Amino acid sequence: MANEGFIKGMLDSKEYLSPIQYNLMKILAKTGPLTRRDLVNQLRTPRTTIYDNLIKLQKRRMVEKFTRNDGRRGRPLILWKIKD
Repeated sequence: MANEGFIKGMLDSKEYLSPIQYNLMKILAKTGPLTRRDLVNQLRTPRTTIYDNLIKLQKRRMVEKFTRNDGRRGRPLILWKIKD
C-alpha cells in the first residue's frame, strides 16, 4: 500500500489524533478516496461528527477534499483523501 508508510509515520509522530481521526485516516489510507456517506457507513458514526473531524484534519493538512463530476446533472461527488 502506498499510504502504509504514511500511517506508520503518523503513529510515530508527536501529533495527537483523536480515535475518530485515527480511524478516518486508517480507512482513507486503506481504501483511498471516499465520500462522507461512505465514511459514515463504515464507522457507524453521525455524519456531523465525521464532517467536523474531517475539517479538523483538513486544517492540519492531513486530508483534502476534491470533487468528481461524472458528466451527469446535479451536484458533483465530494470525495476525501489523504493529502499527497
